[in-house]
Amino acid sequence: MSKFIKANIDIILVSGIGIILLISGMISVCNKIAVDYVSAATTANVAVTATVAQSEELTVGAVASSQSVNGETTTVATTDGANLPLGTISVSSNTVAAHDLTMTTNASSGYTVYVKYDHELRRTSSTTQDIDDLATHTNATPGSFSGAGTEAFGYTTEDFTLGTGTPNRFSSDKWAAFTTGDLEVAYHDSYVSATTTRIGYQAGISTETIAGTDYGCQITYTMTSSF
Repeated sequence: MSKFIKANIDIILVSGIGIILLISGMISVCNKIAVDYVSAATTANVAVTATVAQSEELTVGAVASSQSVNGETTTVATTDGANLPLGTISVSSNTVAAHDLTMTTNASSGYTVYVKYDHELRRTSSTTQDIDDLATHTNATPGSFSGAGTEAFGYTTEDFTLGTGTPNRFSSDKWAAFTTGDLEVAYHDSYVSATTTRIGYQAGISTETIAGTDYGCQITYTMTSSF
């Protein structure tokens, strides 16, 4: 009887050991399967694209009297960017005014600002009665403004790094006559944020200038950006 019991115990032990070995083997296989599954990976790339819109802005700001503009001092104030009130021009002293141009652009190659007028500084009631343009001085070759007592009307710029011709040609109190074609007055070769250039205006009359309260013209500034 004892031999029979011992034989059954041996069978149970062998079976138990077999079951343990079988479970251990299954765990090992499962672990191997899990490791193999984790190590497998798939990648996907995402290409990012974007657009930055072109932008540029030009504003014309007022300048008070008694302010410096390229070696001269303003004698009258501009009240805003849309008006240039020269007031009563005297034979004994020229009238000087100014505006501040402020430029912003995200153009990689910067901007150029041009100025022109529609006609001579003349009376609205006449096509012949006007104040002469500044004689002989042009945007390419500006020069000194006429002394008091001489008819003349012109402009200057404090931008001494222009993009065409001689870059600093307006430095040291140089002035030029307006024309009906675009003339360079400000330039920069890269993007900028709110950079400012002062533009000056000067007018003089002679004793022969016809009296009148209706002298005028329109000045236009144009900004072009190089994107």
